[in-house]
Order: sequence, then C-alpha cells, then structure tokens
Amino acid sequence: MLFRCRILSLLINALFHNHGNRNQVQFERMGEAKFHKIILVAAALLTLLNACSRTSGKSLPLEEYRDPQERYVFAIPEGWDTNVEGQLLTIVQPTYSGSEEEVVVRVYTSPTNTTDTATHIDLAKKEIEPFLTDYLDDDYEVVNEGSLRVDKYPAMLLDFAKPHQDSYMLGRVVIVAMPFYVLVFLGTGVEAEWEAFVPTFREMLKQFSLVNPVEPEE
Repeated sequence: MLFRCRILSLLINALFHNHGNRNQVQFERMGEAKFHKIILVAAALLTLLNACSRTSGKSLPLEEYRDPQERYVFAIPEGWDTNVEGQLLTIVQPTYSGSEEEVVVRVYTSPTNTTDTATHIDLAKKEIEPFLTDYLDDDYEVVNEGSLRVDKYPAMLLDFAKPHQDSYMLGRVVIVAMPFYVLVFLGTGVEAEWEAFVPTFREMLKQFSLVNPVEPEE
C-alpha cells in the first residue's frame, strides 16, 4: 500500500498541482528508507542506466487499434492480442501464458464527467488507486521519474523495479493530465523483456490520440 500511495501522491501532485511547471518531484530522504531498499534503488538505477543504449533501439512494428467505444485511437505491436474489460485495455503477446515476467501493457481510460478541477482530481485519485493496487505490489520501488506529452497533454512517468530471482521486474506508469478523463498507461515485464520493449512502449504513447473528446455539461 505504501508504494502505491507514494506513486499516486507523486503523480497527482506533479500533474495537477505543479502542472505546467518544471519542478522536479522530490524523493523522500534516503535516511528514512531501509537499507535493503536503498540497495535496491541503487542497483535498479544502475540497471536502467546500463540499459540506455538498448532501450534506444527500434520499436516493434505497430498497427492501429481503435477503442470499441470510439474514445481513442492507439497503436499496438502487430499481431498482439487485446482484451477489453470495463475501462481497461490489456495488450499481450499471442504466446502470453499469464506469467508476471511477460511484457503486459494496460491502458485505463475513464471519463470523470466534470469540468470542476477539484472534483476531477478527487475522482481521478479514486480511480487510479484501485487500478494500481490490482497490478503493483509494495515490493516495487520508484527508481526514475520524468515528464512527457501524450496527445499534446502533459504527463508524468515513473519507472519502478523490484528484485525477481536473479534479475528484476521492471515497469513504467504514465498518468496523463487530461481534462474530463482519467488516463493511465502501465507496462511491466522482467528486466530483459522490458528493456527490449521500452522503445515500443514509447512509440505507442506517441501514437495515442483521444477521439472527439466531449466536454461535460456544467
């Protein structure tokens, strides 16, 4: 719970309270962390830094994906399987067996149906927290943060990691500061698989586009 709450706090604050600023989100003081978590963060950062050249490679070929509810247009790896359940789109390889080591991309999209900023933020928190709870446990640690734009909207990203056998589980969560909508992208996979997939994940985000967003009535 602490990890997910911290992610939610970092993202919400960065997106909705410091929105438009270039201020960096501050990490908790190292002195407050347990020793093994410090080691994890340091090791995971080294892993990410060493992987920079590998994650700057080519994206997998992509194909257009259209939301069944016509809310957005996206791009997914050619031949990958999709499943829509409620507000959640899950994207996996055709050979997906259900192992947590395999790369999985999830897209959560839900309208808040309000033009009031405070109400939108409150509803967003209530939607994002259970989504993160379903797929991320407290063994993960935040190891990197950054900002980007998705469909011209500002977004905040956090990379996270946890030990897994003789490797790491890695992933990235991106929350978009989009009016009237909660929009979250979540990707996870074991170290080697995720590092190879990052260029594809990055390209997928570049091709996301909200279709005819309808402003709620006052």
